[in-house]
Amino acid sequence: MSLAKRLADERRARLAAERLLELKQAELFSANRKLGKHAAELSNEIVETRAEVANVKNENSRVKSDLQVANEKIEIAERRLWLSIASIRDGFAFFDAQSRMIAANPSYLAVFDGLENVQPGITYSEILECITDEGIFNTGDASAEQWREEMLARWHQPTPEPVVLRLWNGEYIKLIDQRGHGGDIVSLALNITETVRYEAKLKSEQQRAEAASRAKSAFLANMSHEIRTPMNGVVGMSDLLLDTSLSEEQRLFVNTIKNSGEALLVIINDVLDYSKIEADKLKLRPETFDLERCIHEVTTLLQLSARQKVSS
Repeated sequence: MSLAKRLADERRARLAAERLLELKQAELFSANRKLGKHAAELSNEIVETRAEVANVKNENSRVKSDLQVANEKIEIAERRLWLSIASIRDGFAFFDAQSRMIAANPSYLAVFDGLENVQPGITYSEILECITDEGIFNTGDASAEQWREEMLARWHQPTPEPVVLRLWNGEYIKLIDQRGHGGDIVSLALNITETVRYEAKLKSEQQRAEAASRAKSAFLANMSHEIRTPMNGVVGMSDLLLDTSLSEEQRLFVNTIKNSGEALLVIINDVLDYSKIEADKLKLRPETFDLERCIHEVTTLLQLSARQKVSS
C-alpha cells in the first residue's frame, strides 16, 4: 500500500474518531444537563422534605404538649371527681361488663368492713356470697341461695329495678343500678334509714289520727241520737199542745217552741251527716224550700232577743 493511501485511511479514521468524539461529547453534555436538572430537582425535594419534616416535628411537639395538658386536666378532673364521690355519705361503685368491680368509694365498702376480699376486682356474684355468708343483709324468709339467685336475676336485667334491703343493724339501703351502653354498671347504695323511720312514724300518726276521727264520729253520732230522742218529745208535745184550746199569744209561743225544736233537730241531723260523710254513706236528695217561711221563722225566733237589745 502506498504512503498516500495509508495517509488517506488514517485521515478518514481520524475524522471518524473526531466525529464520534463530538457525538460522545454532545451526549455527555446532554447527560450532564439532565443530571444537573435532576440534581436541582432532588435538591429542591430535599429542601421541601426537610421543611415538611420540620413542620411535622413542630406539629408533633405541639400535639404532645396539648396531649400532656389534656392528660393533666383529665387527671385533675378525675381526682376531683373521686374526692367528691369519696366524701358523699351514700355508696358509689363501678362495675364492668363482666360484673367485676372497677372502683368503689369508702361508703360503699364500709358495709363490708373487715372483709378484705371485697375490693376492686371482685365480681358481683362473689359480693352476694359474702353478704349471705356474713349475714350483712336480712334476706327475710328466703334462703341464702334463693336470695342470691333473685339478686343476680335483677342485676342482669337491662334496667334493674331499685330494691330496698335491710342491714343487720336495722338500717335500710336502697340499691339503684344503672347499666351503660357498653355494659358497665353504676351502682348507688342510698341510706334511706331516716326516710323509712319517718314514713313509719307518719303511718303510725295517721293510724292514730284515723282512730281519733272514728272515735269522734262515734261520739257525735251517739250524742246526736241521745239529744234527738228528748227533742222528738219536745216537738211531739208541742204538736199535742197545739191541738188544745190556746189563746193567740199562747199558740204563737207553742209554735215558736215547736219551730225551735225542729230547727234543733235539723242541726242534730246535720251533725249525723258529718258522720255519714266520713263513712262515705251520705246521700243527697232535692227538697222544696220556702224562703218566706224560713225568714218568718227566723224573725219569730230572734225577735225576743232583738227587743231586749233595743230596750237596753
